[in-house]
Amino acid sequence: MPDINFTLDTEVFNYRVGAIIKKNDKILVQKDGPSDYYTLIGGRCKLGESSVEATLREVKEETGINAKYVKTLGIIENFFLSSYNHKNYHEILIINEIKLESDIDDIKNIEGKDEKYEWLSLDELKESKFLPEIVLDIIKNNQLVHIINKDNVK
Repeated sequence: MPDINFTLDTEVFNYRVGAIIKKNDKILVQKDGPSDYYTLIGGRCKLGESSVEATLREVKEETGINAKYVKTLGIIENFFLSSYNHKNYHEILIINEIKLESDIDDIKNIEGKDEKYEWLSLDELKESKFLPEIVLDIIKNNQLVHIINKDNVK
């Protein structure tokens, strides 16, 4: 099935998921090779796929590790101007907490992408560049929230 996203001139719509994976008071985050910021592991939902199914699929595709759903922690209506393609994004981002079925410290990307995974504490994430930044509040509060976030919108 196709990803749920489309582009109209300078506007992009995405339906995405992000995984909060905790271990010893740390969160598993990723950093793409060329980027200067961290994000949660995740990706786009596919047509006909729930946000939970998409989260578990994305983690499995990227790391090869099976996971179990714990709970949904956030629904973010995210509006931002991309610094890469200079397009305005309207993104629905569902944040799901999951638990890895294997206790692994050194996690690698198995898709061949230049992505680095790290276990960072909330304090380390606050000191780093992490996007969208509002997710840090979701991690800290550990309860379901719905946020409308407008960053760098024209």
